[in-house]
Parts: sequence; C-alpha cells; structure tokens
Amino acid sequence: MDTRKEKRKRAKKPMLLGRLLTLLPIGCILFYPVYLAGLLDVKEENYSSPDLPEAFSGLRIAYVSDIHYGAFLKENRVRALVEKVNALEADLLILGGDYGETSQGALDFFALKPGFHAKYGVLGVLGNHDRTLPESNLEKIQAAMRENGVIPLVNDVWMLEREGKTLGIAGVDDFYNGYPDLEKVSRLCRNADFTIFAPHTPDLLPETYQVDGGPFYNLALCGHTHGGQVALFGYAIKSSSEYGNRYRSGWYRENGVDILVSNGVGTSMLPVRLGTRPQIHLITLEGKKQ
Repeated sequence: MDTRKEKRKRAKKPMLLGRLLTLLPIGCILFYPVYLAGLLDVKEENYSSPDLPEAFSGLRIAYVSDIHYGAFLKENRVRALVEKVNALEADLLILGGDYGETSQGALDFFALKPGFHAKYGVLGVLGNHDRTLPESNLEKIQAAMRENGVIPLVNDVWMLEREGKTLGIAGVDDFYNGYPDLEKVSRLCRNADFTIFAPHTPDLLPETYQVDGGPFYNLALCGHTHGGQVALFGYAIKSSSEYGNRYRSGWYRENGVDILVSNGVGTSMLPVRLGTRPQIHLITLEGKKQ
C-alpha cells in the first residue's frame, strides 16, 4: 500500500507569529522578508524545443502556482493578481494548485469569483493544500473551478489543435494528498505531438520516468517549493520537497524532459520570503521549422 495514502497529510495552519507579521509596517527595512513576500514578479521567457511543432510557435502560456489565499494573502491581493495575469493576454493559463491553505480555503478562493481568463482556456490542477480532508471537497472544488471557467485537470488531459497538430496539457491529482493516475494520463497523451505536464509538485517527476517506458511529456511546469521560501546562497533553509534542493527553483533537465519550478505567488506558515521573490510566468513557445 502506498504509504503516502496511509499518512494523508493535513495542511499546516498559518502560525500565530505569521498572522502577527502581517500587521507589521512593511516599509521598514527590518521587515524586508515580509515586504518581499508581498511583491510579485512577472518572469517572461522564451522556451524552444526541437520536438515542438511549428504550429504552436508563438503560443503564450501563463503559469501561476501557490496562491495560498487566506491569512497571509487576502482578497485585495487576489484581485491584484488576477488583474496582472489577465493583462498578460496569454493564449493559455495554467494554474498550478494550492489556491488556499486547506480544501475549504480552495473553495473560499473560488467563491471570490476571481475571473481569470485566457484566449484558449484556463486550466488548473490541485495541490496538497487543496486536497486536505475532507475528501468530499474534491468534487466541490472541481465544480467551483468549472463555475469560474477553469478546466480541472485531475488525472486528465486537455488538447489544443492547430494546423493538424496537437498540444496536450496534462494534470494529475496531488502527489501527497491525492491519487495521481500516471498510467491513465500517459495513455491520454499518447496521440499528442507535444505534451506539457503540470503536476503541483516536482516530487512526482521521478515516478513518471518509469511510466510507459519513459516520460510521457516534453515539458513539466511545477510549483509547491516556493523556491524554498527562505533560501540563502541558493539553498532552502527548510525545503517542502522530499528531494531537498534538487527542484528548488528555476529550469532543470532530466531524462530528456525540461522542467520549470516556480517560486509561486503566496507563502505558507509565515508571510516571509528571503532569496525567493514571488513570481508568475509568461512563457512563449518556439517551435521547430518544418
């Protein structure tokens, strides 16, 4: 039996110290880590791959993960986030999970009617905080996503067709608190010319290398690590990943696939960051010439 299911994790609640820190005057240099946590960078970059069909060259994908709506990120910052993301005018928007601090927090987030939009669609996966108990909230969260124009990717794949070519966007249930079905998703991706995989955490990636003879995707977009949230000299003081700093932040390449790990938007436990600026991403795809 999978031990992850035996010790199903509850989300760690925001610390009282963290709640008090949100009341501090962030303009003071002494509170720089609190100030930094309230910022938000837009990281724009081009991504090229010889495997990407030219039909998808120029496609702009926004990626947003780890919002953590709740005690440390309130409604006004959600509204500001949505405004900034929508202003990017992306072709696709992928939401990387952890909308709230708990599954109820995820429902509260979507109850705000955030209003994300993108030309071809808004897709979303679930994170470990979204999949805390009770499990019955899974269906409620997926329904709330659909009501807000977000297509849930819980062990599912969404396809975009252009000029006879197919781009697959794949998502699974959360690695730690859910029930990811890699075999199913691999089968659903089989006919795609290029696949982007968006699990919440990069900790799932090593398991995908063993599925169906190798990775079923070309590019992975992940969150969960917060870039370490507090990192010194490029190393997290305390990592949320079981692999430590292996997937802390930025671009990696393993087993023939490219991986982007985002610092994410919000924070967990404490409303502080150091060495890890909050970020969202705008990725422009560059395809091969025919």
